[in-house]
Amino acid sequence: MVQLAKEFGVAPGLIHYYLGSRDDLISGVLNSYYRRRLEALPALTGRWRADVEKIARISYSFSLDMPGVSLYVASHNRFRLFQSVSPGEIDYGLALFNHTTSAFLQGGFSADQTALAYHLLAQYLLSSNVSAAGRQSPAEHSAYIREKFDAASADSYPAAKIVGTAFSELSADRAFDEGLRLLLDGFEHWIGSQVAEADTVAPRAAKRKRTATR
Repeated sequence: MVQLAKEFGVAPGLIHYYLGSRDDLISGVLNSYYRRRLEALPALTGRWRADVEKIARISYSFSLDMPGVSLYVASHNRFRLFQSVSPGEIDYGLALFNHTTSAFLQGGFSADQTALAYHLLAQYLLSSNVSAAGRQSPAEHSAYIREKFDAASADSYPAAKIVGTAFSELSADRAFDEGLRLLLDGFEHWIGSQVAEADTVAPRAAKRKRTATR
């Protein structure tokens, strides 16, 4: 708040008067960020995988444009989802949650499945966004990493020597793309196995019921 006052050339008390507390300011920034993310999303199509992939890719794109948000959210829980808004104002964190969970529900996920799927997706996006924002991918430091692997003993670290070069070339974009594909493949297999199990159990239950009534 003091830094803002200096940049605007006003007394800190004036910043507090118009913006409220530090938490109000942070929540306002995050609410604006979530609004921009939500407004960038197309309408849901009912095809859950395509819709969720679009949500994930737009989230990743925003993290590259505004890395500070990802780094802040990674270490602060308070405004990660719900925002501090005045009566009548839209909580865009909650609105984005509603949009994302709707995508899963429209795809036939149950409430419990949607809750877990949303949480796993959110964790994946946060880790990917932080990695990109903090320039943590191996490719960002490939020369240093390759030098360390080259100097390592093949007798002591045989697997590391084999994988080292490929690891040093791994970019944030490739890791995001492949990780998202694997995550969505897992969701698809998961929901597919649940449907297949239900299709198997239902006829058996009906048969037992018919047998019991004879």
